[in-house]
Amino acid sequence: MIVEPYEVVLWAAIISALYVISFGNYLLFHTLAELFSVYVAYVIFLIVWKSRNHLENRYLVFIGIAYFFIGGLDLLYTLSYEGMGVFPEFDSNIHSQFWIAARYMESISFLLAPLLLTGYGTKHLKKSDKYVGRARFAWEVFLAYAGITVVCLLSILVFKNFPVAYIEGSGFTFFKMASEYLISFILLCSLVALYVKRDRFENNVFRLLAAAIVLTVLGELSLWIYTNVGGFFDQMGHFFKILSFYLIYKAIVETGFEDPFSLLFRELKHREEALRQETIFLKDDQGYLYKLLGLKENPVEAESCVEKASIDDKDYPSFVQNIEGLLGFRLDENLEPVLMDGAVEEITGYSKEDFLSRKVKWVELILPEYLPLFFDNMDKAVFNPDLSRELEYKIRRKDGETKWVREVLQKLPERSRLQGQTQGLVRDITRRKTAEETLAKIQEARIKEIHHRIKNNLQVISSLLSLEAEKFSDERTLEAFRESQNRVISMALIHEELYEGKGMDTIDFAVYLRKLTLDLFNSYTMETRKVSLNLDLEQVYLGMDTAIPLGIIVNELVSNSLKHAFPSGGEDEIRINLRRTGDSTSKPGKGSGCQNGKIFHYMLTVKDNGAGFPEEINLQNSESLGLQLVNILVEQIDGCIELKRDRGSEFTIWFDNPEKE
Repeated sequence: MIVEPYEVVLWAAIISALYVISFGNYLLFHTLAELFSVYVAYVIFLIVWKSRNHLENRYLVFIGIAYFFIGGLDLLYTLSYEGMGVFPEFDSNIHSQFWIAARYMESISFLLAPLLLTGYGTKHLKKSDKYVGRARFAWEVFLAYAGITVVCLLSILVFKNFPVAYIEGSGFTFFKMASEYLISFILLCSLVALYVKRDRFENNVFRLLAAAIVLTVLGELSLWIYTNVGGFFDQMGHFFKILSFYLIYKAIVETGFEDPFSLLFRELKHREEALRQETIFLKDDQGYLYKLLGLKENPVEAESCVEKASIDDKDYPSFVQNIEGLLGFRLDENLEPVLMDGAVEEITGYSKEDFLSRKVKWVELILPEYLPLFFDNMDKAVFNPDLSRELEYKIRRKDGETKWVREVLQKLPERSRLQGQTQGLVRDITRRKTAEETLAKIQEARIKEIHHRIKNNLQVISSLLSLEAEKFSDERTLEAFRESQNRVISMALIHEELYEGKGMDTIDFAVYLRKLTLDLFNSYTMETRKVSLNLDLEQVYLGMDTAIPLGIIVNELVSNSLKHAFPSGGEDEIRINLRRTGDSTSKPGKGSGCQNGKIFHYMLTVKDNGAGFPEEINLQNSESLGLQLVNILVEQIDGCIELKRDRGSEFTIWFDNPEKE
């Protein structure tokens, strides 16, 4: 068994502490030792009960449920101990009776549990039915133990017909002494039964369970032969009990649930191995499984078996007629149906006779937009018999309802007696497609909600900046707050467009720029002059990773023009142009810092007719925070920026949109 170093240290500390406590206060020692066992028993039950639908090992389920009631009797045994004062009217006889009842329940549970290792009898059931069977078994065990526990409690506390275990002045009765030996014998028998069924457990789990049973026997004998309360054998009995409960915990909880593939789904391994022995897997040239045959391969007769594996027409329908939503067919050399069976009417609304008599043709059911794909798939299947072809498309039933189907086609090999024919399967996948569409809508709604919440949070930040700015009167401080607020708004608008738009990851950047520039103009007061805005924007859809940096860049450049470009007033104008480049003549100049000869697909221009950008300021190494931010963001989108200082300032940004490429 695997014991971690920290466990050794932890247990040494626990046992040492209990050992010291036993000399100073035996009642406290006894209570702590028993309550620890009760706690472990309840933890075992809770974990097993929560996983009852998935546990395939009945032994673990049975023991886990049993320990809930064993722990309950041990709790009553602890509370009824002399000096606890919980049940002052109870005597030592009742205390001993609780102990005997709990130990009988524990030993018999260990004896019965190996007898249940015969599986659930659900080998041929659906997964959901297996879950129901496991849940029913767990409830049956729980109710059985509940009934037994109630009978024991009534016998001890109400009817008082439980055999006497202790007589004041005389000590333990013959029943108590005989029971201790009988319980030990039952536990040893359970150990033998567990050994017989050891192949149903991993070696580590088997050793843990066996060690737990042995410690239970030793604890039982130690607590029986002790001569004085608090003596050596009394202490050892309690320690053996604590360790046995802990080993059960290790086997069921830690090993059973931390290593589920090696224990809890052991049956799955056996079934997989059996499937490999009884099935031939066919794979394509890339190693992907595309078909399996339910044939058990014989190394001596493998070739002859494959040759004899052709299916007669009268046997063919048996493969599909009992499978819901599946039809099989075979086509002749002219691609006319010669065999069709299965859920034909369920899928199409027509009978198989309608297709075989040529009254209805399959292509007439296919929606027009899928016909080119259908014919292309058919041609590839006919001219390449080595690989199967698959296609999903929609058909229209006789009643007008549309359904999604998945078709698998393969031409029969030349050595087949049906040479030249094509066979296939059609499966109704409408429910799967509907579920996928529903999940897509849920995903879209979730993403839109995320954008909505981000937008709201950014607007809250913008409002907080506005409120904070009211505390200051210094113009430079107010300007800094306004710039920060505009940057936040530019990001909030992106998420607003994503929330309100049809796409989940792209926005119409032209629409966004109109909203952004309008908000920018509203944020600046221009009593002494009037600046006109001219927008020439081509409809361009950008992803969020490109749109947000570009939005902040436009915010910085337009803000800079509004603040510095028009000191004297006049016919002031800001022009913004957005378009696809589309030709090799639209390339960055030498001073733009771009790679020579690189062609970009998009170009954004922000131009004003103001005083012009000062010659002494270097765009690439400016001390201005706004221009530094522009350079950083241009680099972030792998773009280039160029500045022209003729008749005002003209900033041109070249960029690509990797989200759409």
